[in-house]
Amino acid sequence: MTYVPFPAFADWRVDFDPSVVDAYAERLRRAREASTPQARERALEIATRYAAVDTGAIEGLYDTDRGFTRTIATQSEFWLRALEMRGEQVKRSIQDALEAYEFVLDAVTQNRPITQAWIRELHATITRHQATVPVAIALGEQVHEENRPLPHGEYKRWPNNPTNRYTGRTFCYAAPEDTPAEMARLVDELRSTAFQETHPVIQAAYAHYAFVRIHPFTDGNGRVARALASVYLYRNPGVPLVVFADQRDRYLDALEAADAGVPVALVRFLAERAIDTIRMVELSLTSSPSPGTTAMNDEAREREQAQPHAVRLVGARLARLCVAALESEALSYDLPPHMGLQIALGRGSGVPGAIYQDFEPLAGENLITIVTRTLGGAFPSVRFWILLAARPGVFPELVVYSDSSVHLDAEDAGQDMPGEQTYPRLDVFARDLDPEVTATFQLALEAWAKTTVAWCVNDHSTTMRDGR
Repeated sequence: MTYVPFPAFADWRVDFDPSVVDAYAERLRRAREASTPQARERALEIATRYAAVDTGAIEGLYDTDRGFTRTIATQSEFWLRALEMRGEQVKRSIQDALEAYEFVLDAVTQNRPITQAWIRELHATITRHQATVPVAIALGEQVHEENRPLPHGEYKRWPNNPTNRYTGRTFCYAAPEDTPAEMARLVDELRSTAFQETHPVIQAAYAHYAFVRIHPFTDGNGRVARALASVYLYRNPGVPLVVFADQRDRYLDALEAADAGVPVALVRFLAERAIDTIRMVELSLTSSPSPGTTAMNDEAREREQAQPHAVRLVGARLARLCVAALESEALSYDLPPHMGLQIALGRGSGVPGAIYQDFEPLAGENLITIVTRTLGGAFPSVRFWILLAARPGVFPELVVYSDSSVHLDAEDAGQDMPGEQTYPRLDVFARDLDPEVTATFQLALEAWAKTTVAWCVNDHSTTMRDGR
């Protein structure tokens, strides 16, 4: 295989609706206006520390969990002791990352341009105490690994193309001799008018993706890429890119999808991480006393989340998460050669009568449609509504519901008896999506998408077989 250069920004086609991210960003702006300078500084510092602690864990430099990350990020009691207990190398790696994110934030505050020299300095900062890097050395037909000194702030001197241990496939990054020219091209793209005028989440995703396609340094590229992406999110909505270590698999899946020509997967992943971080900062602000107010306790937060506008915003986020999950499952599903699924989010009119008494449709784009397409045309669509509980305090607060049903044989449906089988319904608590997407909900969402896509395919097969 050979290196495939990253696309010019003008050719990086992404169909992405930023309205939900922008709505959360507006909430954050209002929360900041109502808070003190000290509270704003503290909330941003906590978010930055979250980003710094887990960026090394994603690369396997050390292990972490949400509890340890929270302890270090919030600097709660005994946080220094907790850091010391992880060992000197872990302590130094995290301190390097903290300094690197301060370096990024300083550049944003002072409106410094992104240059090759700045990126090299960022690398030198974030890898300062990493002395060596393992390198695969080929000796004839044998390959062995040895530790070599890590050049800080210098482009790679030898190829760093990884080989998948399971498939044996080698992924090619830019060759050492091509790296300076490719980095110069990247910096030019980041300065282009088209790039400057696009949404910050798309900016962050493109900068991250193009950078890792080059992989300009011997090691530390992932850490630099996340810090570089943070430049654009620090500018607007004013938060860093926080990717937790336990989100690593979904993060890598999004990068692989971008490599496969589906960049919107990475854009959506970063958008969700931005929303999670926005809510983290917002809750930090609303928990900090300001003149004439008291700290918001857990009960007050629950009341805030139960407000109609808050739940509707969660519903809008849910709709986009469902579409992304369905698209991801459809891409990975072993569909027959003649079949495809078209998934879209749009405005719906009317809702299933059986559930309408207890729920109302989400305003705006509340209808998810899945159309089975074949060489002979399209079959009737399956419709899912995003519905909200009509009364506060009713659980679940949100439902993903379809009035479509399919007639499946027992073998197809996985049931003991054949008959009419309703498409799966997804019940959602607002707390599953706010302030962040929980791991439990992510599993439930993936299971729902998997079942839904399978039923769509079975429905089509049954229709074709019965001539309906």
